[in-house]
Amino acid sequence: MAIHPLTSLSLEARQKIRFILTDVDDTLTWHGRLPVAALSALSALEQAGVKVIPVTGGCAGWSDMMARTLPVSGVITEGGACYIHKDEQGHLDYQFWQDEAQMREEKNNLLAKVSPILGDYAPLKLARDQDFRLTDVAIDFAQDVSPPAVQAKDKLLAHLQSLELNAKASSIHINLCQPGYDKFSMAERVLTNQYGLNAEQMREQVLYVGDAPNDESMFARFPVSVGVANIIDHLPKLKNPPTFITQSFGGLGFAEVADFLLLTKR
Repeated sequence: MAIHPLTSLSLEARQKIRFILTDVDDTLTWHGRLPVAALSALSALEQAGVKVIPVTGGCAGWSDMMARTLPVSGVITEGGACYIHKDEQGHLDYQFWQDEAQMREEKNNLLAKVSPILGDYAPLKLARDQDFRLTDVAIDFAQDVSPPAVQAKDKLLAHLQSLELNAKASSIHINLCQPGYDKFSMAERVLTNQYGLNAEQMREQVLYVGDAPNDESMFARFPVSVGVANIIDHLPKLKNPPTFITQSFGGLGFAEVADFLLLTKR
């Protein structure tokens, strides 16, 4: 499938966009930091009435902070396990994919399965934010592991999948969670229940931005999907790549998307 430059996204399509859903690591951020241009873009989109919802494999603890402090409408966290947003009184509300206690128990079961084999794949290790995760397990291969242990990651990922565990790779982690949901599943629920969108409205009104293989379920379901430039390294692995690609990397690519969309809104 051909990937088109962002500038080929038509004016008609841009005029219909009301929501931007976006990955976080290496999509909103770059080299582990949130660029000023990305933060400015979030603020400008909010002022223009475009709702932004980060959709991340990051931990609930980090997502709680984003939902409280960033100009976003809410955060889908831990790969689709939970939606965190402010209620009408301004207090945070957590909406889990299913019963919270059950999901926490399943996380502990996954930890028990992964821990005995993780030592065979040095230098991989549990992510430093594992204690702040409510529903999933994250294994670090490129966040605090330097240089990135890509070969070890690929071997462990294949091992975990051979055990029929639900494991996927982001740009920095292997994430394991119980089956039955992913980024798109929770995004669809939020867009339907919180905003009343039907399937056709989602296809027209939602733009998704991502950078890694664990964004594939979103690329597959949202026709207006954009990969920031650093997705180029992952394209050979994707059966469902994004439709468009930016010239800039990470959060600068996100700002590029916002600027191009806001030309229409202005």
